[in-house]
Amino acid sequence: MSTEIKRDGRDNDEQYSGNEPLVHVFGASGKVKIIWALLSERDRDLNVSDIADIGDVARSTVYENIDDLCEMGVVVKTREVGGGPMYQINTENEMVDHISEVRDLALERLLELEK
Repeated sequence: MSTEIKRDGRDNDEQYSGNEPLVHVFGASGKVKIIWALLSERDRDLNVSDIADIGDVARSTVYENIDDLCEMGVVVKTREVGGGPMYQINTENEMVDHISEVRDLALERLLELEK
């Protein structure tokens, strides 16, 4: 049975789909899922719980990886709300541009394979 993949990588029924192109290319590591979650919501900042829900990872996984992603410049801490940090994908980082390109290419390939 085939799963319809939408442009944002999500399928019809789930908030997170194992069919996310980045997961197909790089595997289902916590960092990949966190990057995917933030890429899928690139126009807004998210708290740790939102990242965990969208990326289908435990909050502890977000806490374990978010500092590394910030140090690499892939993610930025935008502000604090209610004492909790908010994060966003760093759209000004060249690495994020390349990650997005790989994601888009992988999505195109996955869609071709479904035909």
